[in-house]
Amino acid sequence: MQNVIVGTAGHVDHGKTCLIKALSGIDTDRLKEEKKRGITIELGFANLIDTDGVHIGIIDVPGHEKFVKNMLAGIGGIDLVLLVIALDEGVMPQTVEHFEILKMLQIRQGIVVLTKSDTVDSDWADMVEEDVRELIKGSFLEQAELIRVSSYTGENIDVLRQKIVAMAKQAGRRREEKELFRLPIDRVFTMEGFGTVVTGTLVEGMCEAGQEVMVYPQERLLKIRGVQSHGQKEEKASAGQRTAINLAGIKKEELSRGEVLAYPGSLVNSTMVDATLRLFDSTQRKLKNGDRVHLSYGSAQAIGKVILLDCDVVEAGQEALVQLRFDDPICVKRNDKFIIRFYSPVETFGGGTVLNPAADKHKRGQESVIESLKLKKTGTDIEILEQMVNEESRRFPEAKDLAAWMDMTVSEAEKMLDTLRNKKKILHLNDGSFVGKAYWERVSGLANEVLAHFHRENPIVEGMDREELKSRLAERMHLQSGKKAEALMAELEKRKVITIQGSIVSVAGFTVSYSDEASQMMTDMENIYKKAGIEVPSTDELVGAYKDRKQARQVLSELTKKGILVKAGTGVLMHREHWERAVGVLREHLASHPQITLGEFRDLLGTSRKYAVMLLETYDQMKITKKIGDARILGGK
Repeated sequence: MQNVIVGTAGHVDHGKTCLIKALSGIDTDRLKEEKKRGITIELGFANLIDTDGVHIGIIDVPGHEKFVKNMLAGIGGIDLVLLVIALDEGVMPQTVEHFEILKMLQIRQGIVVLTKSDTVDSDWADMVEEDVRELIKGSFLEQAELIRVSSYTGENIDVLRQKIVAMAKQAGRRREEKELFRLPIDRVFTMEGFGTVVTGTLVEGMCEAGQEVMVYPQERLLKIRGVQSHGQKEEKASAGQRTAINLAGIKKEELSRGEVLAYPGSLVNSTMVDATLRLFDSTQRKLKNGDRVHLSYGSAQAIGKVILLDCDVVEAGQEALVQLRFDDPICVKRNDKFIIRFYSPVETFGGGTVLNPAADKHKRGQESVIESLKLKKTGTDIEILEQMVNEESRRFPEAKDLAAWMDMTVSEAEKMLDTLRNKKKILHLNDGSFVGKAYWERVSGLANEVLAHFHRENPIVEGMDREELKSRLAERMHLQSGKKAEALMAELEKRKVITIQGSIVSVAGFTVSYSDEASQMMTDMENIYKKAGIEVPSTDELVGAYKDRKQARQVLSELTKKGILVKAGTGVLMHREHWERAVGVLREHLASHPQITLGEFRDLLGTSRKYAVMLLETYDQMKITKKIGDARILGGK
């Protein structure tokens, strides 16, 4: 069934509550104070019956100026508005204020209801109607029908009801995917036998009993125990319904109005939001950079500072690109609408639309930021998604993150991301994250730069240690995790930017180039170690004999990588054939003896005690041998 929310708006005491009672038979003034004072303070709810397949809920919102914040909690999620104006008083200050709010929230359709027709004559009613037409000229209500009614006599109530049903059928369905579930909480209470219950207008998505949801900005995971809509127990509730949700595992005191129930991971907590902001045409206020304002969004209120990004002051009817900065996290989505009220005195004077729900801090006047926000305002979804990937690359966003920023399902985001990837606009790394083309070019350029410098400095070395390149990438790209550096290196190898062989990394296509001097040095060094046998010089002694000590160390490193030389002790290398001979002597002896002493090993090798100790200690470290007292036995290896 299609669910449609109808909201009222208008000046105090213009008959909104009586009108709803006449339409639905329900008195929405449920509080004692409301009954006593004759005005609506909190939101009231009713629903129309027998509406030919359309479920129509009606929100009665406060009209008194002191209760505008409650009015905003209700008006933000409606499909169709009834702008209520009493014929005995006509257009009043709160009529204008509410109408400005409706325009700012981009309500698309509505009906102008002229109440109390039984209290005035036709001439007066005609005059009021002229004033109303002047008010709505050029707005979404310009072509709206003006219907004169009397809740007291019933005049035209049936006509209005039929008109509401007809327009509700044309309102279109809200999105009902479970991943988009979002319910701004406007009331929290305890019901005996059930526990904690929250209510609100289900603005998008759907929910059902047993489902896990998250309360934001707490980011606390909860489970739905039960669902009601318009007083009836339901298996599930869908977008456009007034919904009561019974939550398990949380006390009433742990929740508050203004928080949001949503699908886990579908919202982003943020203290900085990029937006467009426009002042009412009728306001006398000006907005200056740094002004503090009250922000109303959904059922929540927040206080923040406005940073004007593309101008110095905003006047009546003007629009600006802004960044809203808050002391505490808020949760909004792209394209959410909001209203601003002056900090002191509290006065509604403008509103806007969210462009980026979780923005980085911007400096004023940055052309790149302004151009980016203009694209977010007017671009297509896929253009904006590409922009978001580019801007968020350093955080390595995944599809679920981008879906939350874009107010999409994960599958919708994945489909667009695949299109961008196939067009080579973005890259999909092997850990599931995405980076933009510009970010990737920085990574690729950095890897080439680092390795090219290494190859110039070390022409006879096959490549840089893999961990060293990973560390350089992490440092220069400000990565928080070594795993992200690994993912980037895997992509670099996949795209043939680098070659990885074991623990060595080189620029793709690099081959070692030996100068005549280096080739001769390599031959000389190998011969030195061959002739030295077991009694080898220390590495420092050998390197010290050469004028180009850096190249000498590089040659030794390459001889070691090739397996020609083997580490025989701390700072000591040995030719492989002598190392294997020594190991063979050891094993041959231990094959027929339970152990070997230092003296026995020294004599079998025909060397000094110094070299026998060096080798045996190295064998111990490698677990070839195990020391027992003054002797050795075979170790695990």
